[in-house]
Parts: sequence; structure tokens; C-alpha cells
Amino acid sequence: MAKTVGEEVFERVEALTAGPGALGRTEAIRRVAADMGRTAGATSSAYYAAARRAARSEPEGRPDAPGRSSGHSDAARLYAEMLPLVEAGGSIEQAARRFGSEDDVPAIAAGFRRWLSREQRGVVPSRPRPSGSDTRIVALEAENRGLRNELARTRRALERIRAIVGEVD
Repeated sequence: MAKTVGEEVFERVEALTAGPGALGRTEAIRRVAADMGRTAGATSSAYYAAARRAARSEPEGRPDAPGRSSGHSDAARLYAEMLPLVEAGGSIEQAARRFGSEDDVPAIAAGFRRWLSREQRGVVPSRPRPSGSDTRIVALEAENRGLRNELARTRRALERIRAIVGEVD
């Protein structure tokens, strides 16, 4: 049976983060993204989705099981990655969808709200909320980036198809 993209990403990132010359997870995800011609965000999403699937397939009671409501082994890092998306005008649920499956969104969103509340009480000063037009611009820019990435992936796929067809002829 063929591997899914998420499984392949997960295996490659895990290989880069293990051993004596191990990279940090973020750097490993960036390298895998570059190797696969994917965006870092898409690669990160694929990695964490595959990691959750792998964690669910492991037996219960394992010692490294996360105890956080998000189910993410490093929730603070996840929330720090979500923060720019929320600050740019996205909803917390939209940001949670980038990093989790649809089933995990409520738990990730609730955990993020608690984390944000703690951060704002302690360290992080209150941030101004973007206006409606700023939010729309950010959303359109994000959509534009997504469409450009999809176009680039499509072009690469067409190049591979042309190469395969060229070999057959």
C-alpha cells in the first residue's frame, strides 16, 4: 500500500530529528518542505496530522502521551505558530484547522484561548485588532499565496507527466 504524503513527511521529519546530528523539528519541517516542493505550512500540517494518527495507533498509557487539551506534545509551540494567523485576522478555529484535524479543532481552539489569556495577563501586552479592511486584505493575500502554491505544484506535476510521456515515446 502506498504511503500518504503525511506519512512520508512524518517519516522524513522524524529521521532528521533523530540521532546525533539531529535538527530541531521546525528546521526539519522546513527542509522536508523544500525537498518535497511544498510550503512549510502545508508540510507542518501534514506532519502533525500524521503524528496524531501515529499517536492514536499506539497503545494507551504510553509514558510520552501528551496531557494537554490540544493533544499536541508541545502545545505552547503550536499556539505560538497559530498566533500570527490569529493576529492577521483569522479566527482561532481557522488557525486550529491549519494544525489539526476537524475533530481536534475545538480542543486546540480552547487550549489556544487559555494560553492566550495567560500570555496576555503575564507577558504579552494587549494587541490591537485589525480593522475589517485589514482582515479582508490579509485573507485575500493568504488566498493568493495558496493559489500560487497550488499553481506551482500543478506546474511541477505537469513537468513530471511530460517527462514520463516523453520517456514512453
